[in-house]
Amino acid sequence: DSNRDYYLKIISDEIKRLSRLVVSMLNMSKMEAGEMRINPSQFNLTQQIIGIFMSFEQKIDNKSIRVKGLECLSNIYINADRDMLSQVFYNLIDNAVKFTDKGGEISVEMSSDDENISVVIRNTGDGIKNEDIDHIFERFYKGDKSRSLDAKSSGLGLFIAKSIVEYHKGDISVSNADGKYTQFTVNLKVRLSEA
Repeated sequence: DSNRDYYLKIISDEIKRLSRLVVSMLNMSKMEAGEMRINPSQFNLTQQIIGIFMSFEQKIDNKSIRVKGLECLSNIYINADRDMLSQVFYNLIDNAVKFTDKGGEISVEMSSDDENISVVIRNTGDGIKNEDIDHIFERFYKGDKSRSLDAKSSGLGLFIAKSIVEYHKGDISVSNADGKYTQFTVNLKVRLSEA
């Protein structure tokens, strides 16, 4: 019945959230101990990002969010740790969906040259407060906005994302227009080819 399905979904979502938290904590411990190991393989980064967006389809629909740019992306194959980068982009897309205003917009852009690839994810909404923006990549940091909108957040997502990107010799940055948008840019030097 519908009640059972409703509660099963709550339980399923909670199990997934706790599983991601455990993975984040294990990764953080490995990083601190210098035991993090990258297992690179060749894969299609574009398809990975599109797949992550598709996993948020219900939440995106529920908030009437427009997603722009996916249809324009070229297939870009990279040599990197697929699972680690999945965690990076899951966290960034999760945040974008969570903090986009109802009826708002998320846009995605990917660009590349011979060696570098850049992924830009921007969402409309209140943006990050100026006092928070210098701290959001810190471990366990949660700005007021996070506390109010996402009480279950561990404050680890962006710290882990930054650490993983840096393990790949890349960088991640954030820009912000208060009350208008937040934008995350991931730069990686692991590009193989474009098709």
